[in-house]
Amino acid sequence: MNKQPIDNVDPHGQRLAAHETFWQRFGVHRATRQAELPAMATGSPTLDRQLPGGGYPIGAVTELLCNNAGLGELSLLLHGLARRMREQPKRQLAFIAPPPTLQAPALTQAGIDCARVPLVACRNESEKVWCVEQMARANAFAGFVVWADRLDTTALRRLQLAAEKAACPVFVYRHIRAAAERSPAALRLAITASGGGQRIEILKCRGPAGARIAGLRPGVERVWQFETPRAELAALRAGASNDIPQPDRVPHVARSSSSPLGAR
Repeated sequence: MNKQPIDNVDPHGQRLAAHETFWQRFGVHRATRQAELPAMATGSPTLDRQLPGGGYPIGAVTELLCNNAGLGELSLLLHGLARRMREQPKRQLAFIAPPPTLQAPALTQAGIDCARVPLVACRNESEKVWCVEQMARANAFAGFVVWADRLDTTALRRLQLAAEKAACPVFVYRHIRAAAERSPAALRLAITASGGGQRIEILKCRGPAGARIAGLRPGVERVWQFETPRAELAALRAGASNDIPQPDRVPHVARSSSSPLGAR
């Protein structure tokens, strides 16, 4: 009796793999699979579990779309940025066209050395993109945070190329109305207020999207908030109740100034 060789090759599986490989060359991935990407932790395990790679993508653009300022939107980045700066002590973190409500004490408390955070003022959106491109060539930055509402697809693609060249994340804050526009960003998050906390919706990512996280409170749930001695905490609360400003501490989360961008 002649034994016939058993062919375990699945032609359909081979065609599917070849098809996926072809489209991945253009950054297109199946929605049922998360792309393996280098990422940095956000500081919130709940959010990390929803993001491909377990955090914000490195070497790519992340858009954070907010309906207004003061939602603790910058607090979402502090953990990852502080960790990257500790891991790369010779690199800087650039803030491009930050709002005047940026609070240096809050950055310091989060573990970010403000002496390594240059603030760049720009006249228009074109200058903001140009600044990121020029600084990315220096290979001396751990990340970029840009505040720019009126960026078109071409500008976002230029930022994406700069992020890839510098091998670092580029975060862009825009108004939530930009959610209706197309974007080449690797990750897009919509941030709104929800019951005294944050509601985050994943609009786009390199993997399964559409997740929603409600009630995220940056002043309570963020793992990068340092422990405060009880006596000092009691004094801070007493001062807050008497409306005494606390310049060296981040105000309580229930107040509108609960984050580096919370002051109105």
